[in-house]
Amino acid sequence: MDIIPDRKKFIHLAASSSRIPVYGGEQISNLDPFLLFKELFQYSEQSFLLESGKGPIETAQFSIFGCSSSRMLKIFGKKANLYKNGILETQFNQVDGAFNLLNFEQETVDYLPHFWGGWIGFVGYEASALFEDIPLNSSQNIPDISFMEVENLFVYDHRSQTLKFIISEENKVNDSAYEDFSCKIKRIWKDVHRVLDKNHLSPETNDEKFSPSAPLKPFPSKNDYMQKVDQAKAYIYEGDIYQANISQKFEIPFNKNPLVLYQNLRTINPSPFSGFLKFDDLSLVSSSPERLIKVSGDKIESRPIAGTRPRSDVAEKDEALSTELLLNDKERAEHLMLVDLERNDLGRLCKAGTVKVTDFMLLEKYSHVSHIVSNISGCLLPNRSVFEILKAVFPGGTITGCPKIRCMEIINELEPVQRGPYSGSFGYIGYAPYMDLNIIIRSIVINKGNASFHVGAGIVADSVPEKEYQETLDKAAAMVKALEY
Repeated sequence: MDIIPDRKKFIHLAASSSRIPVYGGEQISNLDPFLLFKELFQYSEQSFLLESGKGPIETAQFSIFGCSSSRMLKIFGKKANLYKNGILETQFNQVDGAFNLLNFEQETVDYLPHFWGGWIGFVGYEASALFEDIPLNSSQNIPDISFMEVENLFVYDHRSQTLKFIISEENKVNDSAYEDFSCKIKRIWKDVHRVLDKNHLSPETNDEKFSPSAPLKPFPSKNDYMQKVDQAKAYIYEGDIYQANISQKFEIPFNKNPLVLYQNLRTINPSPFSGFLKFDDLSLVSSSPERLIKVSGDKIESRPIAGTRPRSDVAEKDEALSTELLLNDKERAEHLMLVDLERNDLGRLCKAGTVKVTDFMLLEKYSHVSHIVSNISGCLLPNRSVFEILKAVFPGGTITGCPKIRCMEIINELEPVQRGPYSGSFGYIGYAPYMDLNIIIRSIVINKGNASFHVGAGIVADSVPEKEYQETLDKAAAMVKALEY
């Protein structure tokens, strides 16, 4: 196994940068990243697995996994704390100072043209109040924003079938540091081969069964949810908004292993933006199909989803449902409106004339539902900060509605509970300009002995409350099955 870059190039790059990533890689065919993650990191207090191996070729390439280096950033409302090894290190008087930690401060390197270190975590829906003047209440139990710093990580490229272990530690940019990094990489690879030899690359099977101790509890009830749909329609008739996404929450007691729950969900509903995040006693289990934003160098893109139909086990019926979805005037109008919203959001960040719709109204099929998907890209203006990017695009219009700010005010009025991580984003923000954040849908939050998830539907002028409620149940099917597996 070669260590890349070589010593000479490392020393050359170190002259102008405080972080030089070093990696060792090998080709491993058909690797299941979950297998390695479970063996190496399941007992870590803060760990992550971001999986993108399933889905269309435009999104399914890299899976990233590992554990926190030592530092963690937590933001509740406008209070931000930085912890090191669980001990409070810095309190920020201004949230802007905390966001400076997340900015792109390093240059890209030609031998690692993807994320190679930085911060991994989530931005919850209520964090929107940091970017816009919106009266949203922060949760008392779950941070609005939580990110762990990651200086050592694995990246598996599903296209080239190559596994890399990367080190990007700071302030060790000399000849002896290169030797230390090389030795550490070789030690880690011994652990990798031990795990692979033990498991023979066989897919993991799960024999643990969940037996729910109580039924799922909805917030609000079915009748109340349908009433909320009618209230949203009234705002549409009055001309306040064009469309709004109204969600409901389900909750159930849960004292099992969250990683097993993720294993269930990824088996039932594999998706291109799946992931497992563990922050001490808080875990986030996701099989999201939707990207909020991706940055790679000066390229930025978004991939909105709007339009849903359930899947059928009967091939002819499944095909008919898909065709009806693509031809439905209501769904097409709603999707087009949200594509325009995302184009406008990216236009605030990009060079004039560079924002393009590169995919338009494609059909993507998942285990329980089919969606209409588009992709918008542009050329990012120089020196845009992470805060500016999030302010422009967060939260995604597909889970608020249009116009976004007024919809969020109405959501705050109509929904009886806070959204928390739901309809926020999780993923990575690199030291170098690499960033990929999903939209947290088809996701379960495990915290303080409970598992909960939200599901929503896009409400328009001719929405039928009963059908919108049924759409939320269709979207909930994979999570319900995972909890009862």
